[in-house]
Amino acid sequence: MRLAVTGPVWDAGDLSRIRADPVVSSFDKHDFLIILGDCGATAPRRPFREVLEDYRKLPCTVLFLDGARDDYDLLADHPSYPWNGGLAQTLTRSVMRLCRGQVFMICGMKILTMGGSTTEGRDDVGKYWDWWPDQDVSRTDVDTAILNLGEWGGVADVVLTADCPSSWRAHVGKEGTTPTSEMLEELKDRIDYKRWLFGGTDAPCDIPGCDASAVGRTVVRLA
Repeated sequence: MRLAVTGPVWDAGDLSRIRADPVVSSFDKHDFLIILGDCGATAPRRPFREVLEDYRKLPCTVLFLDGARDDYDLLADHPSYPWNGGLAQTLTRSVMRLCRGQVFMICGMKILTMGGSTTEGRDDVGKYWDWWPDQDVSRTDVDTAILNLGEWGGVADVVLTADCPSSWRAHVGKEGTTPTSEMLEELKDRIDYKRWLFGGTDAPCDIPGCDASAVGRTVVRLA
């Protein structure tokens, strides 16, 4: 069993990038690729079944975190269930969402997941059309993560998020804060972790002194 992560998949070009990556092309259905926010299948007005079918054609099993470009009403139609220590949702065979604040044991690693990302510059005109209030990470999500991680010994081998804490935003070229980045800042200050990887950027970037990185549009092998 092998494991890798990558950043958001916003269009067919990103999916082609994944398909051509040598890490992914060496995988099989027993191996996992985790998309750190915005997998595209549940984006508003995207052809849901067609995108899922494209994912099913990949050689590996796809796991994903929710992000800023998801239809949260569509996600809510899929029940969650226990999987590898945490809660997940299945969209179709070999495509699964890893729910927020959960700890999963994958490839021998304790992985804490926190999807969610705020659409920047949003306004009420696009509410429930281009963005959903549910996309913001909440204090309940943070409390759930801390509680679950405590039951697993209190230290995550890897934290995977769709966005980053407020104090890291300048390093990836983002200004100010968002509701989600503020909640992730609180999460960062309340947990222990060995490595933190997040999406939401085009280019990879290491955060100095934090054992944290934006994966950008690269595929990063974890196991």
